[in-house]
Amino acid sequence: MVERLILFAKRPRLGAVKTRLVPPLRPNEALALYEAILEDQLRFVRSLATEDRAVEICSDEAWTPRGPLAEASADLAASEQGPGDLGARMLRAFERSFRGGAARAVIVGADCPTLPASRVEEAFARLVAGAGAVVSPAEDGGYVLIGLKELVPALLADVPWGGPEVMHVTRQRAEGASVDLIELDSWYDVDDARDLARVHRDLARPGGRARAPATARCLEALSGILGPWLPLDEES
Repeated sequence: MVERLILFAKRPRLGAVKTRLVPPLRPNEALALYEAILEDQLRFVRSLATEDRAVEICSDEAWTPRGPLAEASADLAASEQGPGDLGARMLRAFERSFRGGAARAVIVGADCPTLPASRVEEAFARLVAGAGAVVSPAEDGGYVLIGLKELVPALLADVPWGGPEVMHVTRQRAEGASVDLIELDSWYDVDDARDLARVHRDLARPGGRARAPATARCLEALSGILGPWLPLDEES
């Protein structure tokens, strides 16, 4: 395969996912929401597989998907992220991809169930056109997608992961390593109540539900709990 698309995800575990949404959600409800988002992301990356593009799920630890997640991940290659911080784990995934013959690789996070397919295709296209690295910044200061055409360890080393300075530091690392870093339009993760309000609005728009039907169903099931949070103002 010339290209590899990698979905970075956590194993769905009670009390270990979507913790910033507890409260208003209970841990079991946060888990249900994460599983719904992950199901949609698995189907999303599978839909982007081509004759020249392999797709895999890379999880923080080994697990056996069951139910809808098993169906959504059918035929997907699976790998483990291994130890270390997020940068070390992504570097390992990129290294494995290039060692396996990929000319370019893109990692997408599991927390962005409305990310457009066009954003992923643009990332690969920019790498084909000569960019050394490409990112789609997240609105919280990180990024929802990163792609490389060769290993750049400095780009992923000593980054304050999970904080608002991720993109700022990434830009500095790219400049220091003389890497042509292309920034695509920003997108958003689903981490807190405001993000839930936004994804709720996006999925309610014409055609929106088709992108993330499992997430839409889960939000509907949780609407009684999330009611006070979902009708936030229209500005994100």
